[in-house]
Amino acid sequence: MAVQKCYYCNKELNDEELVIKPIPLATKRGIRNYKRKFHIDCLPKFLEENKDLEFKKLENDDWDKVYEYFKSQVLELPDGASLSQHAVERLLGLRVGQYKPGHRNVRVVKRGYSFSTIYYTLVYSLQAIKRAQKTVNFKNEKHEIDYIMVIVNSNINFVQKRLLAVEKQNKKVEKIKKENEDQQRKVTYKHKGTGKRKVDLI
Repeated sequence: MAVQKCYYCNKELNDEELVIKPIPLATKRGIRNYKRKFHIDCLPKFLEENKDLEFKKLENDDWDKVYEYFKSQVLELPDGASLSQHAVERLLGLRVGQYKPGHRNVRVVKRGYSFSTIYYTLVYSLQAIKRAQKTVNFKNEKHEIDYIMVIVNSNINFVQKRLLAVEKQNKKVEKIKKENEDQQRKVTYKHKGTGKRKVDLI
């Protein structure tokens, strides 16, 4: 039986001190979660040194949505098919505002557009994309994908502004809700006592 080793310290693990944590890692198809084994004492150290893991997990989920939507709805590829390398690189390029990214690990960079914004832009652009697919004579798949990206790029700033406006409005609603709850708690506290001695009747 192979010796189990900790992902953090690379020392031997036994079952009593073993914990398993999904870790987002870059692959040829984008970001994927892989289960990694840690000593129970090593995991907090790893998480402290990788505080953006939750953000990476969110990015991973949003990338999956982008990938599957582009494959099934935009290109209408059959189940089991994979996107071409060019399609993946163009989608990852959107994440950092480039034609193609210089590297695949684009999750935590602050520039460009989130995968969530890219997903909603694809949804918003789908009707225009379908019109182009019916009317434009594409030379090959690369030409088709590049044409689609022109459409997406023309809409992405508009979609991002809409999403930011919705987020701002939601924060405002949450703030008002919290203020109302705080006020209600103050009122409840003031009227909690009656000034009378409580007597239990038996």
